[in-house]
Order: sequence, then structure tokens, then C-alpha cells
Amino acid sequence: MLHITKIGENTEHDRQFLVDRPHGHPVLLLILVKTPAKFYVDSEWVETPSGIAVIFREGQQHLYGPADGSPDFPAYTDDWMHIEPPVPVLSEHFPFGKPVPLHHAEEFYSLFHLIHTEFYGASLHKNRIIDHLTTALLNKIEDESNTEEYPEIYYHLAALRESIYQYPKNEWNIPDIAASLHISEGYFHSVYKHYFKTTCISDVIDSRIQAASELLTSTRKSIEEVAEICGYHNTEHFVRQFRKKNGITPARYRKNCGI
Repeated sequence: MLHITKIGENTEHDRQFLVDRPHGHPVLLLILVKTPAKFYVDSEWVETPSGIAVIFREGQQHLYGPADGSPDFPAYTDDWMHIEPPVPVLSEHFPFGKPVPLHHAEEFYSLFHLIHTEFYGASLHKNRIIDHLTTALLNKIEDESNTEEYPEIYYHLAALRESIYQYPKNEWNIPDIAASLHISEGYFHSVYKHYFKTTCISDVIDSRIQAASELLTSTRKSIEEVAEICGYHNTEHFVRQFRKKNGITPARYRKNCGI
């Protein structure tokens, strides 16, 4: 089980702030930097934007501070935690001591906030919750660092897939989607299936049938209304796709659920 020894959230420092620990800490240090910063990496200074994570292994040099010439960010701000080693959830190939840009950094801050809240709480399952949340945070940071497996296109596709399930009624046109991502339709189909093990069209259909199933069991809307809400312009087409996915018609599905 992971053990956090110290933790701080939204810690601010002035422009003169500089961390200089030649021998680091005897524990692992994780920081989420919320302002532009600079880090000494591989014998040179590297400037970073806000929204990055750095994990230093135990005994590794710490040398970092606010970025030069950032008048819009008068203070250096970060979230930080000390974790007692070993930390088996990180692979030996993880880039310790190097900045990792975070896509959707707010999600990482929110996860850290939950850990911070539990750390100072006294809930019955405190230690288990902290262990699971911290493991999730470390895993997510490691995924962000793996730019070969998860290049920029992956994050655009993940956001697209989320939108498909959130807005099933939308017209999801593959040529337009591919054009918006500046890739060919062939490459779009290939990379989408590579990451999600299904096609974009299958996800569109699944999202609509999923939404329809929820409406059929939670509302008194007619089959025609449900079809329209879920993006179907033809009720017969909706019934065919629903039966193909669920093995029964929408009407029978509703009846079986006691509606």
C-alpha cells in the first residue's frame, strides 16, 4: 500500500523561489505545477508551461523554480506530495525528474484534491481510498508521459468519443470529423480502432441505443419520440438497430422492464 508522508495543495511562492536540493529527498516527490516554471534537466534549464507533473525518485536532484519573464504569473504554485518508496506502480522506464505535460490538467488537480482531502480526514476507509486514488494519479501521469503510445491524436479521439456518448443525437459525420482533425478518413478509422478496439460508427450506434434504453425505462415517451431524441430520423431504422443490439424490439424491452 502506498504511504504518503506529507502533502500540500496550491502552495504558492514568490518570484525568488528556487528549490535546490542536490540529493533530493529520501522519499519520492510528486509535484503538479500550476504556473510556468523551469527545471534543470540533463545539465540544462528547461522552461515549462503551467499544467505539468514531475516525479523525482528518492535521492534524485531537485532544481526548479518559476519560469523567467512571466509577469502574468507573479507566484510559483504547485501541488506536492511525498510518498515512501518503493512505488511499484511506476515502471522502470518512467522519466523521473523530467516534466510531463498534462492534457486536461484540471482532472489531475481534482484527483489530487481528493487525495489531499482524505489525507487530513479520518474516514473508516481512509488508507484504502488514498492508496487507490494515488495509484490512479501515478498511473495517469505515466500514461501522459508515454507519448509514443499516446500521441496528441489520442487525446483528440478520446474527447471525440466522450462527446459521442454525451450527445448521441448529433450528426456524427466521419468525413467532417477526419477533416477537423486534419487526418485522412482511412487513418481516422485505423487509429480509432487501434485505441478503442471498435469503430467510430459502432460507438455512435451504441451511444444511441444506450440512450434509448435509458429513455425507454425512465420515461413515458413514445417509441417515435425516443428515436428522434437519440438521433434517428426514421423510427423503423431505430427499431431495427435496437433489435439487432438487444435481441428484442424497443416496445418489448420496455414491457420486459415493467414500464
